[in-house]
Amino acid sequence: MQKKVKITILFSTFVYIFFAFSVYAQVQNADVTLSLNPKYPKANQNVTASISTFSTDLNKSKIAWKLNGQISIEAVGKKTFSFTTASTGLQTVLEVEIQTSDGSFITKRIIITPSDIDMLWEAPDSYVPPFYKGKALNSPEGTIKIVALTDTTNSAGLTYNWKLDGTNKQDSSGYKKNYYIFKNSFLDKNNEVEVTTSNLSGKNTGQGKILITPVNPKIVFYQKDLMFGTKYEKAITDNFNINPNGEVFVVEPYFFSPKNLNSSDLEFNWSLGGSQINTPSPKNELGIAPEKGQTGQSKIKVSINNLKKMFLTAEKEIQVSF
Repeated sequence: MQKKVKITILFSTFVYIFFAFSVYAQVQNADVTLSLNPKYPKANQNVTASISTFSTDLNKSKIAWKLNGQISIEAVGKKTFSFTTASTGLQTVLEVEIQTSDGSFITKRIIITPSDIDMLWEAPDSYVPPFYKGKALNSPEGTIKIVALTDTTNSAGLTYNWKLDGTNKQDSSGYKKNYYIFKNSFLDKNNEVEVTTSNLSGKNTGQGKILITPVNPKIVFYQKDLMFGTKYEKAITDNFNINPNGEVFVVEPYFFSPKNLNSSDLEFNWSLGGSQINTPSPKNELGIAPEKGQTGQSKIKVSINNLKKMFLTAEKEIQVSF
């Protein structure tokens, strides 16, 4: 009887030791996730760090948060911590030390080197008239170029990873590829372009996003002075009075593609008083003169189409008096 009891006690002790070891082994450094919001902080930006795990109850754990080696806060169940990043190019070392209720010790560490990324875009083949002070906007099915400008000193040694509407663009990504070119679809109301940068060691250093929204092209009528040229300072509207000696009208197709108006891809169709007339040369200039002694009103209409882009089209009509 005594022998049997001793065996039972020894067995129970073995089970307890094994169980304690199993619990301790479950909580490993890799089991705890340290995340940042935003994921890629910029310089002097407020950031919230958080930890999570399924291996232990963090609400019962003693948690200490450190910035650059100094404890900022220490409390039981302190799963989040807010701080401000350093200036551009300066490191912020964030550490979190966790002591679980079963005695496990876990340390997570992350080094943040802020890198602001400015996303600049252009529509390189979008037409605007001479002396136009605004930006050439992109129209449906237009070409767009995005350039990522970083403020880090080693920007030349970065790898750029591009995404278009959430889809990785591997062919456009790579070492020193700080620009991305694409053509939007006429079905897209807008396009989100995202880039993340990483250094040679593979560590992510920054992120940038930009939303590109295409605009419909538009046609604007102007008067052309034979001596001073096109009067871009004032657009022509309805009820324009034609000089008895005649007028030359210039139409400017803002944001059309291609930007070369002489391209065979662009078709100009003119009509006067409801009747189609021959396309003038240049295609965007029309000269008319009323018959001597004649008065009245008429309508001038022009439509412009890109023959290779089904949905790149616009038309404009004005009423004139003579």
